[in-house]
Amino acid sequence: MKNKIKLMMVLVSMLIIGCGSLKEEEKTYIVGTAPNFVPFEYMEGDEIVGFDMNLLKEIEKESGLKFKVVGMDFSGLLPALQTKKIDLIVAGMSVTEERKKNVNFSYPYFNVSQVILVGEDSKEIKKESDITDGKIGVVMGTTSDTIADKLSKKLDGVEAVKYNKLYEAVLSLQAKKIDMIILDYQQAVKTVEKNKGLKLSPYTLQSEEYAIAIGKEDVELLDKVNKALDKILGSKKYDEFIKKYID
Repeated sequence: MKNKIKLMMVLVSMLIIGCGSLKEEEKTYIVGTAPNFVPFEYMEGDEIVGFDMNLLKEIEKESGLKFKVVGMDFSGLLPALQTKKIDLIVAGMSVTEERKKNVNFSYPYFNVSQVILVGEDSKEIKKESDITDGKIGVVMGTTSDTIADKLSKKLDGVEAVKYNKLYEAVLSLQAKKIDMIILDYQQAVKTVEKNKGLKLSPYTLQSEEYAIAIGKEDVELLDKVNKALDKILGSKKYDEFIKKYID
């Protein structure tokens, strides 16, 4: 009888351990994004689509990880990651030294430049000194926001005006409430295509790299994401994403 009880206890223990392992394998990681960033993440009906979302699906295939995507304002992404409300950020997020103090970044997956959008009847901005006596629209929490803050301190008469979403800044530019918008090049191109009365200035403010942000303590997750990216970057599938969303 005692042997039967011991055997049952061993079997129950094995079952509990097995269930625990299964739960660990089936863990779903929450991915935060800001779905108003064409062509990288944006809404199409009820679905979040774009370059980053296709890349994420490919990472899922290569790594065996499971993801669930949630949308929020860009400015809320890093706080959500640091408070563990989300596990990753896939949102066209640029790598900066300031951000690296609080989060880890994956291998870079896209190179981008910060540029300036103005009204079609505005003078072209060809150098920094052409940015005078104007209001600069930016999306809060972005590197564009940081650039605008620096310019407002450096140049006389320059003021940074901050928005939660890009379309709010675009409407303000069209209504001449602001004089320009600082944003990423690919996003600027798509914005000009879809909105009348805007043009892209030929001045590049700075170059950056996009990467996936992951919590400092999630080293294993970072390793799995990087191994997947190592296979994807430069592959035919990656080239397909570029052709579909960027070119």
